[in-house]
Formats: sequence, C-alpha cells, structure tokens
Amino acid sequence: MADIRLRIELLGTDPLVWRRVVVPEQINLHRLHELIQDVMGWADCHLYEFECNGRFYGEPDEWSDRPIALARNAKLKAMAARAKEGVFQYIYDFGDGWEHRLVVEETGLEKADPCPRFIDGAMACPPEDIGGIPGYAALKAAATGEQDEHGQYLLESLDGEFDPEALDEAEIADILVPFQAGFRRLGEGACEPRQALPQQSQSLDMEQSLKAQGIHNIEELMETLQEEIDKNR
Repeated sequence: MADIRLRIELLGTDPLVWRRVVVPEQINLHRLHELIQDVMGWADCHLYEFECNGRFYGEPDEWSDRPIALARNAKLKAMAARAKEGVFQYIYDFGDGWEHRLVVEETGLEKADPCPRFIDGAMACPPEDIGGIPGYAALKAAATGEQDEHGQYLLESLDGEFDPEALDEAEIADILVPFQAGFRRLGEGACEPRQALPQQSQSLDMEQSLKAQGIHNIEELMETLQEEIDKNR
C-alpha cells in the first residue's frame, strides 16, 4: 500500500491557512475528513462534504437536495485518480461554509511509518462558529487592535486572545498518534518477534533443566517418565 501527499488549503484566507500531510492511499474519505479536522484544528461538530468532478461524498441526510455517496465507501486513491489536475474540494460546516482545496501533490510514495503524518503548514485555524470568512477577517482585525464591533465580540468570546499566525506543530503530531495507531503501521511485523522470544526462552530453560537431570534425548526422557509412573502405581 503506497502513500499520497496532500496539500490542504482553506480558501478565502489571507495569509493562506494551509497544511501538508502524507496519508495512505487506501484511506477512506470519512477517515480523511477526520484527519483534516485534526491537522487543520477544527472540532468536528458540523457536517462535511467532498466534491470531485460533480460527485459528492459525505454523510447523506434528509435535507440534501442532491445525491451524496457515503464517504466511508470511497477511497482517496480512486478520488486522486479522478480529480481534474489533481484537485478536489472539501467543505466543512455548511453554515459558515469553510471551503478547502485539496491538492494531490504526489502519489505512489513508498509506504511511510508512521502514517498519516503532518509535514508542514502555516497560520492558525479559525475558531468554530464565527460566521465564515467575514467573521474570520473581523476577528483578525480585532486581534490587531482595530475597532471592529463584530470582531471585538468574537475576540471577547475567546477571552481576548487569538493569534492568527500560531501553529503548534508538536500538538498536531501528538493528536495524530492515535490516528497512526489505527492504521496498525506502528507495530507491523514487531508483534511476531515479541511473541516468539518468550517461547524460545521457555524452550531453552526446559532443555537446560533436562540436561541437568542427565536427560539428553527423547528416549531418556521417556524412560524417566515411565520410571516415575511405575513408582506411583
């Protein structure tokens, strides 16, 4: 199973909020959604949707006015192969309308460990429920001291602190640890030696114990066992 390198861009932000990740090509789109939430900094509390060449993938609901395929049944590998110029879309929170551009930068990468993994990025993710790009612009203005009424309200809701340039790469790496373990690459191949070593050690201990009793082969072992049986009759 090979890997794919993706660049995730939050459209409408200036400076651009973006992340670069490497993911397994067989990841399904629901898991890719969860990964985007983790590396971007979203809280995964709203609906989402992927779009590629007029096809939509997400979590179907009764309010949808178009066919939506189940994201869990679609693989990134197939999406990357169909994406025109290697680009497809991801939208999060239909109210705020956070639109992301996903760029397939490279496919067929040698399988990496651990994976998925964060490579690099820039700028802080906007807070949830602030009114989309206009709210984000107002919040940044207030954070720099501008007298924007809506921005000041949003800033106060964040206890007066928001740094649009903050990006904690170490925190993202920590968040991804359980995600990586879910793909079972961290321990692949390592379980067999750990299981085999105790068995090998037990065999060596048994062999040494028998030799200490003067038993060097299976015939001598059988004779010893028979003697013990005869004694106990």
